[in-house]
Amino acid sequence: MGDKKLSHKMIDLGFFSALGTIEHVGGNSGEGRYIRLGTPNTYDLNNGVAVVYDEVGRPWIMNGLHLPREIDDIISQHSLVRGAYVPHSNDGGRFVLKTMPRL
Repeated sequence: MGDKKLSHKMIDLGFFSALGTIEHVGGNSGEGRYIRLGTPNTYDLNNGVAVVYDEVGRPWIMNGLHLPREIDDIISQHSLVRGAYVPHSNDGGRFVLKTMPRL
């Protein structure tokens, strides 16, 4: 994957940009909140959802049960730090399991 930007690698690996999506924590109840920029070069995994925040803090998510083999190399190459907020990890799987596959 060479010297590509982290964001380009996320696209190549099938991650989805969650920036600007609406998260409904706890299911469908109540108003949602927009996913915004986070801390650049961070990552984490929660409730089966993986996130990587790229070089400018854009959140890229994927079903954490299907992470590509290359993710460990990317974490190392870009010195990613664990401890990021994981968007759509507390909505009962609604976004990752039901919405993303249709996009």
